[in-house]
Order: sequence, then structure tokens, then C-alpha cells
Amino acid sequence: MEEASVNTNSICTLEPRAVWEIFAEICAIPHPSGHEKALADAIAAMAEQHGLKARRDAYGNLRIDRAASPGFETRSTVILQGHLDMVPQAEAGSLFDFEKDPIPAVADGGFVRSAAGTTLGGDNGIGVAAALALLFDESFHSGPLAAVFTLSEEIGLNGATALDPAFLAGKYLLNLDSEDEGELFIGCAGGARLEASFAPEYETPSPSFAGALLEVKGLAGGHSGCNIADRRGNAVQFLGAALLGARALRAASAEGGSLDNAIPREAKATVALNPERRKETLEILASLERQLREKFSLPAGFAITLTEAPLPERVWTEQTHERAVFALAGCPDGVLEMDENFGIPRTSTNLAAVFERGGRLVFRTSQRSLSDGERRAATERVAAHFEKAGAVSEVTNEYPGWLPAPESRLLETATMLYRELFGRAVLVKVIPAGLECGIFAGKRPGLDMISFGPTILDPHSPSERADIASVERFYSYLGALVSAL
Repeated sequence: MEEASVNTNSICTLEPRAVWEIFAEICAIPHPSGHEKALADAIAAMAEQHGLKARRDAYGNLRIDRAASPGFETRSTVILQGHLDMVPQAEAGSLFDFEKDPIPAVADGGFVRSAAGTTLGGDNGIGVAAALALLFDESFHSGPLAAVFTLSEEIGLNGATALDPAFLAGKYLLNLDSEDEGELFIGCAGGARLEASFAPEYETPSPSFAGALLEVKGLAGGHSGCNIADRRGNAVQFLGAALLGARALRAASAEGGSLDNAIPREAKATVALNPERRKETLEILASLERQLREKFSLPAGFAITLTEAPLPERVWTEQTHERAVFALAGCPDGVLEMDENFGIPRTSTNLAAVFERGGRLVFRTSQRSLSDGERRAATERVAAHFEKAGAVSEVTNEYPGWLPAPESRLLETATMLYRELFGRAVLVKVIPAGLECGIFAGKRPGLDMISFGPTILDPHSPSERADIASVERFYSYLGALVSAL
């Protein structure tokens, strides 16, 4: 594709050049969750070209080892860790094929973004590129160094869950999957996915009715952990609110959202209505839009629209419609409790998607908490809500949180070094999102870990962009930290 050449020419002259050149190669190989094998193969080949040993576990996770530099043989092994998959999100109407098309990464002002109106894959491609750049740099001297790259992190930390514990052999692990420069993370939330569903019943609409398309669009979206407290609004829940308020509408289908770790940006329902009540319905929707703007921090482009469409051949029965609206509009969503010590969401839940699958209406949600017990309670609360709607729930992809160890040598070294390099204190935090470190802690107790990374704005959305200057500082700090351990 022509866009692939844009990718190579636009970002490969940025500094640090080694990082951006490798990131350009990553962008050129499609790697959405579940389709990372080609990228893993390419990285293994790159490692072998540099004389490094690459091996994989049964799941396909990758570990690359570099022997200690002469004179550094007594140092402890440091693991650089990231994940190979990216979140595939595109602007509405996009024909971009994440399984076939390369990401056309371009430099735009002080940022790198996708020129195709898609996620960039800076989460976690830049962390992966930085780890590889350091491994391949023959002028960089260190103790034993390893890189561990997991698969399918974005769809439930699946690679980390399946990771061979032997791949975590080492004393220190630097997780490079955070998106805020100047912050070190020493703990994270655990999480789970809950799906609920029921079989809708249908009837034929009155021939005097008209068809229409109800849409909620223009929301910012974002990460369901990091952005859950930002009051960005949830398009799927807003769709439920619109159907609840506009009683003249009878839905035939509902669709919105996608991944359980993304806040829905858009949602829609095919509906039927009495044309005589169209004006009344539009007024109700306009009033709801104004109310939501007052309650949430919404973009200027946010809108709830009702446009003409063919009359559907069948619509939900009144009972099915009421069950679906109750499930959508009343589902717990957002921050359930804040943590006073760290000033972050302690427990939260995200109504991530609604769609039809196999003749059933499916509601996808995720719950997160710094406390595994409180996360289970939140999941039970959401399940109880869907049970009232007559839906059957299933909980999957449960993973533990990562409890802080504030007395670690790694943390002490990392905080002191940051002040020396940048003349200011680094913020030590716990993140309200899931990190693979939570799973690693269970697989290898005693492994000393921190997580950090460059500034990446709006991850998991088509607005994702990486701060170029931040990437340069991040790479400098990464090298200095590895040298100090």
C-alpha cells in the first residue's frame, strides 16, 4: 500500500532513531489481538539476525535473551516486557482492515499518529520497539538482559495468563506498557469480563409505522480503566437512555461498542415508530442530549440522532424491548468507589458493548478493582442486574491485581535515578487498569517489578497519538535504569 511508505518515510528520522525504525517495522505488520503471529515471527527473525536467542512457549509468547556484557556477568537479569497485540479501533465508516492493512504512522507536530483514522498501536508497540532497540544496541553494556513479549493482552491478558513461568526467570521486570511519562506504577487493578444474554422475541410492526435509525455518536471513548473517571460518557448506556425516554420507539436491533477494555464511542438501534409521534420523539432526544452534556464532559461533536431508514420487517416484542432497555439504561457503569490513598478509581465497571450473536442479544461488560474481593462483588452486582432483565450471565477472563511493594530496591533505584536525570520527582502510582504484572506476581513471587512508559494520549481510540519528545526521554531513562541495576 502507498500508506506503508508514508509510515517508513515519516517517522524513521525521529529520535531515538533505533526505536522509531523498529516501531515503523511493527506498524507495517498487521497485529490486532489474535493476529500477532506474523509480528512475533518478524521479531524472532530480527533477534536471530542480531545473534540473540529467541524462544516461544506453547501459547506463542516470545522471550529473547542477551548475555551479560564483559565485566557485567555478576549483575542480575533484567526483563523488559511488553505485549505484541494492539486494539483495532477505527473512525465510523472506515474501511480499514486491521488484519491486512499496515498502520500508516505519521509525524504530526509533536506527535506520531495514524494517518488512517485508526488506533496507532503505540500501546504497546513503542514499548516493544524500545525493548528491542536496547537489546540490539551492541554499544549498550549491561548484565543479562531479556525481553518477554506476550500475545492477546488487550482481550483479557490471555498471553500473560498462559505464559510459561520459566519465561519470568530474572530478578527485575520492567513493564513498558504505561502511557504517562513521569509516572511509575507499582500496583494495578484486577479485572474480569462478564457477558449476559437473552433470546429476543419478535413481532411484525404496524404497516403504518415508519423505520428509523437511532444513533449515539461523537463520544471520545478511551480506556475503560485509565479513563473511566473522566466522565466521557458511554454510548451504549446513552442508547439505552434514549430508548427509555423516547417511548414511541420500538427497537428491532441494538449495536454498539466492541472490546471490553474500551469505553464505547458509538451505538445505534434500528427502530420503528408512529410518524405522528416523530416530532415529540425528536424533542425528547434533544432534551436528553442537553441533559447528558450537563452531566458529562462530552465533545462538541456528540449527538443523538434519529434519521429515516427502511421499516424493519420485524421488531422486538414489547416485553423484549422493555427487557433490553432496562438492561442497557440501568446497568451499573463507571466508578463505583474511589481509592483515597492513590486518588484513583478503586472499583469500576464498564458497559462495553451490545450486539446480537447466534440469535441472542449480548451485553458485554468488564469490572476492575484494586481489591479482588471488591471486584467479585462488583461482578455479582452487574450479574444481578442482568438477571432482573431475564438474561443469563457468564464471567470469564478473571485476573488478579498487583499489590504494591513500596520498599523494593527496583523502585528505590528508579525514583532516585529519575530525579537525577530530570531534576524532579517521579510520581509513584497504582493504576486502575489491568497490567500483566498482576499475573506475573502470581507466577513468580518475589519478582521485583515496576511499570512505566512514554506519554501516549487517548489509547484504544482513533485519536491515539504518541508524544515524540516523551519517547526520547523514556528511552534515555530506560537505558539508564537498566545500567543502574
